[in-house]
Amino acid sequence: MSKYLTRAVATSALIAVALAFALPVRAQESTAAAKPKSHHFTGTIESVQTNANTVAVKQKEESKTFKVNDQTKYSTADKKVAALSDLKVGDKVTVSYTEDAAGVFTALRIAPPAEKKPKEKKD
Repeated sequence: MSKYLTRAVATSALIAVALAFALPVRAQESTAAAKPKSHHFTGTIESVQTNANTVAVKQKEESKTFKVNDQTKYSTADKKVAALSDLKVGDKVTVSYTEDAAGVFTALRIAPPAEKKPKEKKD
């Protein structure tokens, strides 16, 4: 009987050790899945509110207001590294942003749109 008891205890110990290593891995996987997805919006700056830390951008009939923070990166046609105060109404920009569960858009990067390369013709 003690032989079976020893095996049962050893098996239980192995299962406990396996679970101890598996559970933190599962927790990391779920945390990584919760990272917000980045979106892009290209349009013309309608307003820059430095005191409210927002930038409004309009694309055709759609307008979005983006929150900016200390992590937001800026660039302009003249400056590769710019500040919020360098953005001007009428500038054409592409905003990389995230949207939270409450529908708030937070700008990650505001920069001039990337230039489209002309397609090469194949002979």
